[in-house]
Amino acid sequence: METNPSREEIINRIAAAKQKLGGDLVILAHYYQNTDIVSSADFVGDSLQLARSASQQHNAKYIVFCAVSFMAQMARILCRPEQKVFHPNLEAKCPLAEMAVIGDVERAWSLLQKTGKKIVPVVYVNSRADLKAFCGRNGGFVCTSANAQKAMKYVLSLNAVPFFFPDENLGRNTAHAMGISDDEVLLWEPYENTPTGQAADIARKKVVLWRGFCYVHVAFKPSDVEDVKRTHGGINVIVHPECVPEVVRLADHVGSTSFIKNTVENAPAGSKWAIGTEINFVERIITDNPGKLIVPLKEWRCREMAKVTPLKFLNVLENLVEGREQPEVAVDEESAKYAGIALERMLTIS
Repeated sequence: METNPSREEIINRIAAAKQKLGGDLVILAHYYQNTDIVSSADFVGDSLQLARSASQQHNAKYIVFCAVSFMAQMARILCRPEQKVFHPNLEAKCPLAEMAVIGDVERAWSLLQKTGKKIVPVVYVNSRADLKAFCGRNGGFVCTSANAQKAMKYVLSLNAVPFFFPDENLGRNTAHAMGISDDEVLLWEPYENTPTGQAADIARKKVVLWRGFCYVHVAFKPSDVEDVKRTHGGINVIVHPECVPEVVRLADHVGSTSFIKNTVENAPAGSKWAIGTEINFVERIITDNPGKLIVPLKEWRCREMAKVTPLKFLNVLENLVEGREQPEVAVDEESAKYAGIALERMLTIS
């Protein structure tokens, strides 16, 4: 392959490879991906939408997932064993997903079991496969930003305490939306030694959160909201729930990536919007909604999503056309089994 083909050539070769592969190929892409990749995808969505799509692809021989690597692992877990899953750059890893590792989670779980309370683990989809498997083994499940509140409500309906990891802000904003105060929330510090004597105190809490964060969404500050409202009178501020609670409190609307997209698209012509999430996605909404004033709350890009380039994507497709060997997305059998249980529970409560 040429090392530096033009954008036009890449787009044309992607289209040609897709045509040759036909029904053997399904392409899934996250909203944060490059526009040229999104325009070539069969299914575009947020984590929940893509999980559903991955679970429904029964006929394709090949699934190519353009996103960060944990999402491709999710597709590997949910699709059929005989299907092959590929990712254009397995080094594109979500930093949030790396903020909780199995040894630290198991240490926390061991202490939480000593509280005498019923604890149910709920892992955010931005996580490693072994953490999803941990939840599957221990009566828990996966959630996304689109269904975090449903997940937390379900656990509380069992008279249990959600152990929510690894995104603190999503967990805290979800708890706030349900009327749970910060005094009723325990923040688990994964890098500190928590004294076992705190078990009684933990037992009085309604929710346990893990200290983790998305570096894209914590970049938005309350001053960004105040500035955009001063600059554009009557503007609606809509943000992702991975933002810090101080930003969420000032926003007019809060919700998942798909919620943001649907809310802005369904708004009347002439309305004004400031969007607090990844800039690739915001720029696409701006292009698709010319009759509205739409601005980014701040221009902030996911560097990891950007590692999945159109050229790397093309390389995967042409390898498939030519029958060349290339790395597949792999999840060990044990993790896949229990992570699949946790993901299926998520889809059931959604």
